Amino acid sequence: DKGVVIAWEQKKEHNKLEEHITYPIYYGWDSYGKNSNLSMDAAFGGTVGGISSASFGKGGSMARFGLYDNFLYTVDQYQLFVFNVSEASNPVKVVTQPIGWNVETMFLYDHHMFLGTTNGMLILELVNPSAPRQISSLWHVTTCDPVVVQDGYAYITLRSGVTCNRNANLSVNVLDVVKLSDDYKMNNLIATYNMKAPYGLGIDNNTLFLCDDGLKVFNVADKLNINNNLIAHFKEIETYDVIPLNKFLFTIGDDGFYLYDYSNLQDIKLLGSIPVKEQR
Repeated sequence: DKGVVIAWEQKKEHNKLEEHITYPIYYGWDSYGKNSNLSMDAAFGGTVGGISSASFGKGGSMARFGLYDNFLYTVDQYQLFVFNVSEASNPVKVVTQPIGWNVETMFLYDHHMFLGTTNGMLILELVNPSAPRQISSLWHVTTCDPVVVQDGYAYITLRSGVTCNRNANLSVNVLDVVKLSDDYKMNNLIATYNMKAPYGLGIDNNTLFLCDDGLKVFNVADKLNINNNLIAHFKEIETYDVIPLNKFLFTIGDDGFYLYDYSNLQDIKLLGSIPVKEQR
């Protein structure tokens, strides 16, 4: 009485699924294991702030997670989740702590965690990696807000829009440069530069890579004159985020992944790409 199948018809259906997220997010490149075929010296080798025991994962400016020493941090819009990953095969959740509202991005640098929110930047110290503690903040108008930090300066892109700003008539699309105090508790905005619609960014010494109207590359040695020190501008791609690593630039955009060699800043070369096409 269960019946017997004697024929069938094969049909293919394609359904487009809509993702409702705050804004386009590239979740970065998490730290690869030590046995990976890719060399990730920045994640597992060398020292950080003179302390060899603390290693950082290498992620993009629009990542929502980060690796510090034996701890993995992830955020949603209002909570920070801390995991002990000393045993990679058995991660242990340590704590969940509230950190405010509208948290978007995470960047780890110099034993500190920098969180970009729609209202500003939060700074947490990692003296006790299992319990990050907020020590300061910097507030601005409501925008989307990735951040990267290096050598006492924070570079922040602010991008307005319907999903980032409740007031869609307010147009704020800028690059901010913030001077950070040695203890990260007293921080001052020193320069603001108008941009078209900036997304993620990356910093390597005095070279800033900015996802804005394609990909822009700036010399930022003179923090007060960045707009007059554009090194290169690649308009043919639409980028979300970048990761500079060992003179290679890993770039993600809405049409795929791009890898650049910037060992010669006067001749930045595209080494390859992986196109991504929307399935219909």
